[in-house]
Amino acid sequence: MTDFSQITACGENCAGCPKKQDGRCPGCIEADGYVPEWAESGRCKVHACTREHGVQFCGLCAEFPCGKLPALIPWNPDAAEQMQALRNEHERIAVIVGSNYTGNWRKTRTACRGIILRDGKLLLSYETVTGQWMIPGGGLEKGESERECCIRETAEETGLLIQPTDCVLEIDEYYGEFKWVNRYFFGEVTGETAVCLTAGEKEVGMEPRWLPLEEAIRIFSGHAAFTGTDEMRRGMYLREYTALSRLCGGAASGKQVILLNGPSSSGKSTLAGELRALIGEKRNERFEVVSIDDFMETDPMETIYEDDVYAVSGSLCERVLEKLRTGGGVIIDHVITSGRIFRQLKEMLHAYPLFTVRITCPPEVLEERERARGDRCPGSAEASAKYLFPQSGYDLVIDTAARPPRANALSIFERVFPDERTGRRAGDKQQ
Repeated sequence: MTDFSQITACGENCAGCPKKQDGRCPGCIEADGYVPEWAESGRCKVHACTREHGVQFCGLCAEFPCGKLPALIPWNPDAAEQMQALRNEHERIAVIVGSNYTGNWRKTRTACRGIILRDGKLLLSYETVTGQWMIPGGGLEKGESERECCIRETAEETGLLIQPTDCVLEIDEYYGEFKWVNRYFFGEVTGETAVCLTAGEKEVGMEPRWLPLEEAIRIFSGHAAFTGTDEMRRGMYLREYTALSRLCGGAASGKQVILLNGPSSSGKSTLAGELRALIGEKRNERFEVVSIDDFMETDPMETIYEDDVYAVSGSLCERVLEKLRTGGGVIIDHVITSGRIFRQLKEMLHAYPLFTVRITCPPEVLEERERARGDRCPGSAEASAKYLFPQSGYDLVIDTAARPPRANALSIFERVFPDERTGRRAGDKQQ
């Protein structure tokens, strides 16, 4: 996850900049925009504009994207897209300010924590002496990556080896003169190892325990009970409650996400509409359809590249999360052609059950449909079919040329919402 303390007004990252390292530039943040590059005008105009609007960088401004952006940042034609990506990532940061915060932090400590879910239960570290619960994790050591830290801390406290995702949430805590940066990762158990506790952890009787997710959220929701008596536990419980509420609230909500992934012109949009209507008809539930097309500017004369899709895929996931928080389930109509797009979707929607459907049809049908619709660059359907990711491992595969949309929608419906006669369940892989 990006270290936003190093992000300048124009979206650049000062970390590692050779000019700053050798002293030629003090850094826009440190110098409040008065740097050598802007000596003639006195101050960076982008920096001045963001400070006028009370934000750190352009992407956080209420007026973003504004008409002034191209003129302010002429050296970066992709500034708007990069700012949007930073904005999406920044929204995954939560802030907790303690009552004893001095208003200025002088020291920073980073910790990495693993959220491990299995069969509806959450892995926690429990202190048998104090009765205190916490999500496994601890401080980042010199020379190790954040993911390595998460793996090591989880193994030491619980004896379980995990494969962590990329960081999915940052919670910044401010107490006294300290800023505590907490990075959260989802983790999948891959093996076991020996528990390796510190002397302090042994004294409090730390041990791993699995708790039902709802019970864990309930425990941490009681953070206010420690106000005035145990500030450390109050802050820790508030932090863990914030993390679980943001990241895992969907696991207990029963809301379903259905991914229809297939090449352009394969019939996903028609099928999504049929499936939405069928769910409403048979279960009286309102599912929303979120399509990648809603975020793309398509031109029949221009080729859509993987970079174009990746630039907006985060926004698609944010829209899905918004629909899930405020409504019912969601059907995603997508064309995923790379591992990073698929990984981003799975990580951002990790807290919700995801049923994946590969949509396909014969090449000649794709070509015919593409030609008939006339709003795609010729060859787009063939290319997206060739590079579709993943190629296998779906919960269900649907050939839209083999049966009518209603019949295909019913096949998905019966797998996602199986009746008692079939005994099938969502997530069972098709044989």
